[in-house]
Amino acid sequence: MSRKCIGCGAILQTQDETKPGFVPALNEDMKICKRCFRMMHYNELPKIVATNKEYETVIDDVVKKKALMVFIVDIFSFKSTFHPMMINRLKAKDVILVANKLDLLPKSSNLSKVVDWISKECQRVQFDPLAIGIASAKNGSFMDELISTIDLARKERDVYFVGCANVGKSSIINALLKRTTSRTTDVIATSLIPGTTLNSIRIPYFEDNCALVDTPGLINEKDTLNQLFPISYKTIVPNHELKPVTYQITDQNSICLGGLAVLSFTASKMVSVTVYASKNLYLHRSKTEKLDELLKNQLGKLLTPPTLEELEKLEYTKTSFQINGKKDIWFAGFGFVQISGTTKVDVQYIKNTEVYLTNAILG
Repeated sequence: MSRKCIGCGAILQTQDETKPGFVPALNEDMKICKRCFRMMHYNELPKIVATNKEYETVIDDVVKKKALMVFIVDIFSFKSTFHPMMINRLKAKDVILVANKLDLLPKSSNLSKVVDWISKECQRVQFDPLAIGIASAKNGSFMDELISTIDLARKERDVYFVGCANVGKSSIINALLKRTTSRTTDVIATSLIPGTTLNSIRIPYFEDNCALVDTPGLINEKDTLNQLFPISYKTIVPNHELKPVTYQITDQNSICLGGLAVLSFTASKMVSVTVYASKNLYLHRSKTEKLDELLKNQLGKLLTPPTLEELEKLEYTKTSFQINGKKDIWFAGFGFVQISGTTKVDVQYIKNTEVYLTNAILG
C-alpha cells in the first residue's frame, strides 16, 4: 500500500526529485518527503505546489462525502477567501465557518461586531453555516471553542478542513492537535507559498476512528500574492498584530500602499482614512497632482513591492468608489483601508487582482 507524506499528503516515491513525495530512500521510518522536511527545518520555499485543477478534483470528491466541513477563511483577507466556488459547493453541506488569523486584528477590536459583520456577509450570499467562529492558529485563541463546536456538530463523521490557499487550514489543524494532544510540533507542513498541501491528509483523531482531514487550498488567482514573486510575500503578508495608520485627508490628496495600489481622494471636507496592512508595507502620502511624476520615478524603488523585476510583468487598472459614512476598501491578499466621511476615491491597482467595497468590519 502506498504511503503518504504526513506533511503535504503526496505519495512517497524515490524515482523523481522534481515530483511530489520524493524521498532519497523509502523505509518503514520514512513519514515525510524531502520537500516538507526542508520547509519545516530550513524554511525553504517549496518548488512544487498544488494547482486549482488538482484542488477542484479533491473538493468535488470531498463534498460527496458524509462529513462535517470546516470552511476556513482569512479574517484579514475575508473577501478574497470567502470564495464563490467554495460557497457554491458547500451550501448543501453541514459547515462550520471559521475566520482565522484573529491575532492580526488590533487587540481593541470589538469581536462581537466582527462576527456580526461575517454573519451579514453570509446572509448576503445566502450561505447558512451551522456556526460562525473566529480563531487564531498562531496563538491558539478560541481553539477550545472550535473543538467543542466540532464535537457537537460532527455526529460520528470525519471533519474536512477546506478553503482557499494560505488561509491557515493546516495551521488550524496543527494548533488543534497541539491543544488537545501531547504533540508540541507541527504535523502538517505550512508556508507562505499558496499550494503547500498537495493532497488530502487524514489524521486519525476521534475515539470512533474518524479523522481530521486537511485538503489542498483553492488558489485565488485574483489575490495580489499570485501576481508577485515570493521575495515580496514577507513584505505584504503580516505576521503580527496590525498597527493601523490613520490620515486626515483633504481634497486632491493620495495615499500610496507601496506600489500595490494608490487611493486618490476628491472631497469637499476632510475625511479620515485608516490603513490596515503589514507594517513592512511602505505608505506614502502625496498631492494628487504630483502622483504621476512620483509613480514614474519611484515605482519599484521607493514604492515597493512590486520590485522592478516584478513590474516587468505587471499592468495597472483603475476603479472608483463613492464613500458616504464609514466603509472599507479591501485589496485581495494584503489588507484594507477604512474610510470615514464623504468622498470619491479613485483607486489604481494591479490588474487581475480584486478590490472590494464593504461596510466597515471594525464598526
